[in-house]
Amino acid sequence: MNLKGKCSLFFVVVVGLLSCSEKEENGKDIFLNISERKKFHIGESGITAEPQFFVSLDSSQSKGVIYNKFAHSLDSIFLSPDSVSVKKGDIMERQGPSGVGFVMSFFTTDDHIVYMNQQQFYNQNRMTGEVSMKFMHEYGIFGDTEYLGVSVPTPSFANELYGVDKVSGVGYFIFDDDNQIRVAGYKPSLDSMFFLPVVLDSEKYFDLKYQVKTKNVIMGGNDQPQLNVVGDKMVISYPSFSGFLVYDLNSQAQKTFTAISNSFPSQRELPQNYSEEIVSGELQWELGKIWGEGVRYGYINYLKSEDKYLRLVKGEGGRDAPYFLEVFDNDFQKIKEFNLTAINPDLSPNYLNTKYGLMFRAKDQPDEDVMYYYYVNLSEEK
Repeated sequence: MNLKGKCSLFFVVVVGLLSCSEKEENGKDIFLNISERKKFHIGESGITAEPQFFVSLDSSQSKGVIYNKFAHSLDSIFLSPDSVSVKKGDIMERQGPSGVGFVMSFFTTDDHIVYMNQQQFYNQNRMTGEVSMKFMHEYGIFGDTEYLGVSVPTPSFANELYGVDKVSGVGYFIFDDDNQIRVAGYKPSLDSMFFLPVVLDSEKYFDLKYQVKTKNVIMGGNDQPQLNVVGDKMVISYPSFSGFLVYDLNSQAQKTFTAISNSFPSQRELPQNYSEEIVSGELQWELGKIWGEGVRYGYINYLKSEDKYLRLVKGEGGRDAPYFLEVFDNDFQKIKEFNLTAINPDLSPNYLNTKYGLMFRAKDQPDEDVMYYYYVNLSEEK
């Protein structure tokens, strides 16, 4: 980046810091802090600057592993305040006792690495390297569902599987069986699955669920509920509407919350001429475009350094739609909303929750061997 570009970026960030603060109930100002544009030298690692990588960080949130889909390897990743580096791992077998097939996502525990796609789980013992594979129906909890699969987050919407209890090592997923959504838990140590007794807002979810079929092609809306486990709480949010649920994993108590904004609607609306089955591929594309231009609510994440919960929200519009960052206190009351696009238009919607803040990928990626990013943090008036 030339000097002129650097000066322009600095101006944008400073304006954001001066103008984007708000008084909390305790009278303190809360600010959004954005770092300078940083470089992650990806070189010949096989990782690209596109948001197609999936990471599992350890409890320190400063190191972990990253799945390299091009090499089919699990590489090590290390983060610091000013740099990110990757160390290549061994290429994984696709067949045999250590074979791992098609991977959409993964998570790690102290003793296991669990690779998955929508219909298969590969459970690898970290000590022996051996892998057991099962299809979903083999876990015996889904009944006679014909097309069985759980909702596996993809890198397009989250770069880490947040629905993992770091203490117990249990991973949680959404199961959608046409008339009810449920939370399924997976225990790597026992290679078993179970249902969690949490009651989700199935009625509103199915009222707003987008799925269009033309001939034999089905286009979905990627609107399944999103899970995040923070300590002993599971926070469940929905991409299509603002309401969210907090479930206590110990007491099994649950409570629902909502948040309003003057900048974007509280829910997405289905297109006026929406139909679940149509005859025209052109109309299917047009309906998908309209649906994609609606508001979209992201995961509710936890920023440990400030003891705050955060949610990224895409406003209405296409490629140039603004992005907002909602801030909640530890009682899940909304206390602030930042217009990220107005503060720094180079912030993409893809981020990783790290020890050093939210690591946002930059929109502008001009160099093949470098991934540019920013750290975004909150601070309070002292």
